[in-house]
Amino acid sequence: MNTVLFSILYFVTIIIIAHFFAPPEYVWTQNTISDLAAQGVEHQWIMQVGFIGFGLLLNLGFVQKFRAAKKVFWGDVLVMVYGLAVLFSGIFSTEPFLPGAPNSVLESRLHSFFAQMAGVFFSLGIFVWLIAAKTAHEKGFHALFFGLVMGISLSFGLGQNGLLPLGLGLIQRTLYLVSFVWVMLNANNTRTWNAPRLSQQAPNPIGGTEGVGLG
Repeated sequence: MNTVLFSILYFVTIIIIAHFFAPPEYVWTQNTISDLAAQGVEHQWIMQVGFIGFGLLLNLGFVQKFRAAKKVFWGDVLVMVYGLAVLFSGIFSTEPFLPGAPNSVLESRLHSFFAQMAGVFFSLGIFVWLIAAKTAHEKGFHALFFGLVMGISLSFGLGQNGLLPLGLGLIQRTLYLVSFVWVMLNANNTRTWNAPRLSQQAPNPIGGTEGVGLG
């Protein structure tokens, strides 16, 4: 198993574990994954370790990918920034949802900022792969996931504003699922993980992003 895929397995495992230590007030369909590490949650460190470890492992996986291919893929670089943003969102906890819990406004704002940056850079990463794709099949693949991510993100915003009667926890978990499926499929494609020499080109069943030589 490559490290990119392992980062996803690690993150999902931590999320599941964190649910067993969540307070009774936590409702997975209503509360976000960030709430598992919210200020005032007794075992918030579990989910914080999840966010931080996921960001580190994801970036390590892409570095290994670049070294193996001897190329840097710009779409993946943007996904690496997404991973760093997730990492920092784990350092800073979101606002408390438990009554009476102390709240650091600065910390919650920093968490929100990095969480938003994660979404922006992940979407940009898919978009770069989309515009670099050379066949209709490749473009269709990336366009599908780009549309899904944008649509679910919009639904999350509508839910936050009370305009969509769906729980934020349910919407966010759907977004994570779609995002992780795209990452797994893109990380596994032969063209990127078994790239040719810089002077050669090979077909890519999923994405055809050009790379920059690492030397």
